[in-house]
Amino acid sequence: MDNNAWDDMSSEYDNCVEKNPNPVISDYIAEEIKIIANLCKKNIQPDKKYTVIDLGSGTGRVLFSLYKILGNSVTFCGLDASEPMIQLSKIKQSELKIKNISFLNYDVTDSKIDELFDDDSAKIPMCVYNTIGVIPLSKRQQFFETMIKLAGKDGFALVSAFNGDDFAFAAPKIYHPMKSMVKRIDDDSFDEKRLAFKNSLGYYSQWFTKNQLKDLLDSEAEPIPIKVSINNKAHILGHVFADRQLCC
Repeated sequence: MDNNAWDDMSSEYDNCVEKNPNPVISDYIAEEIKIIANLCKKNIQPDKKYTVIDLGSGTGRVLFSLYKILGNSVTFCGLDASEPMIQLSKIKQSELKIKNISFLNYDVTDSKIDELFDDDSAKIPMCVYNTIGVIPLSKRQQFFETMIKLAGKDGFALVSAFNGDDFAFAAPKIYHPMKSMVKRIDDDSFDEKRLAFKNSLGYYSQWFTKNQLKDLLDSEAEPIPIKVSINNKAHILGHVFADRQLCC
């Protein structure tokens, strides 16, 4: 997918994710934020400065949610390749009157991304809601290496991703409520062999197994499951991964 595709989706992104009334989506993102915020609270040291960097920040949902929990204890930065997404983020920021968040239109697959951050704060780079699934295969390994480099020895990197180990069940539950954003769900959209959602309009999102993501992060830390209740039964629809063992 190219950046123009995300530009076209920007108007529907909030409605399909942040404001989606379907409990599968709303409960998923609430649990995702809860886990990420808890990891930050338990692992941020009071005597250090931190910068949370959302790689593929969309319209700012994750950073605004984390701000409500972490407040001014950290600095936030959102990076996204879609200019319309960034503009929507800045409009929200202005309405909320939040000063310690910055948004920048930037290609998050750029290997020189660390040059944007020349301060002495510890970095917490994160990539959430399966954004890693749209990172091109040719840039995927470099992207993870860049995240780990940003985190350094004093920070940590976080990734949340949909559950590729249960793709056949989880993918339809997640994408059907987001149809107005992805525009089309075809008969062959759920590719179980490749663990990918795709459609004839060019939307493509890769899913990963737990072991695949642990390998990409070069991490032995067990991921934290994102559980959602469907028909009164808890299902693991995703996980939050860290590049190292953290207090959780």
